[in-house]
Amino acid sequence: MKKITVILSVLLISVFAGYLNAGPGCSSCATVESCSDAYTEKSCEDDVCASTDPAHKHTKEAAVKESAVKEPHVDHEKEVPKVNTLGLKTLINSGVPLTILDARSGKYDDGKRIAGALSLNAESKPEEVSKVLPKKDALIVTYCANLKCPASNALFNHLKSLGYTNLIEYPEGIQGWIEAGNPVKATK
Repeated sequence: MKKITVILSVLLISVFAGYLNAGPGCSSCATVESCSDAYTEKSCEDDVCASTDPAHKHTKEAAVKESAVKEPHVDHEKEVPKVNTLGLKTLINSGVPLTILDARSGKYDDGKRIAGALSLNAESKPEEVSKVLPKKDALIVTYCANLKCPASNALFNHLKSLGYTNLIEYPEGIQGWIEAGNPVKATK
């Protein structure tokens, strides 16, 4: 067990992109006033959380991706461990046991998933969560639509509040995964 922990630690340290700062508000477009607003009709003006179309790009989003590698930012209030696309792909290919969770729901869930990902959102009841995630120390990666979508962070915090201890957020989401040329699985 210690050997796996050491290997995992070295792997994670080598692949982390750092911490992303999305700026004021929950999303980098700063039109969502709180995380709870992201789940109501009040969301980003251009509905970026719903878009997984690679043609739907935003200049600020590209700049945030670039700066994540060059200038890591630590949000001392939350200190959420994050992984970039290359890091997640490396983690998946390493064979380390992990559970990948797609946090999108409702109109934001287009049915595209990273292979092996399960669907679970921040509104899931503790009983539902424990059925999907019986081990609280298992390695869990959360993701949603893209850098502007707050759902993966909301799920991360929900799981943390339920006592899960080995959590990582993949903020680039399904859009970043697809744009990097990685395969997805259709569930719908």
